[in-house]
Amino acid sequence: MNTIGQRIRYARKMNKLSLTDVKEITGLSTGNLSELENDKFMPSANALISFKKVFNVSIDWILTGEPPMTPSSGENIKKIPERFNLNDEEKELIEAYRSLDEERRRDIQGFIHVVTQQKPSKQEKDNK
Repeated sequence: MNTIGQRIRYARKMNKLSLTDVKEITGLSTGNLSELENDKFMPSANALISFKKVFNVSIDWILTGEPPMTPSSGENIKKIPERFNLNDEEKELIEAYRSLDEERRRDIQGFIHVVTQQKPSKQEKDNK
């Protein structure tokens, strides 16, 4: 891994995260993430801090590739649920989603998109 973009992509894949996953956690657009991974531009300080937290890697490693890859007291990916105040069911869904291959993740994303775009049923309206 000779470039910053290659190291960012490697760290993302090591954490079994898609570009969409990273987008949702960091707020960076998938386009920007893709451009960063393809070395189109340098990451901002805020992006570096986000990558450090999400991927549990050191900023020095991202920038230089020099070991150690992980920070000595960095925030672990397991702490993300605490930061977002997720309940046990949400944590379980995220763990199951992360265990899927890319194709099945896209299927789930498509399903969620369809379901969230549907109008509520009469029963759902009556329950409100």
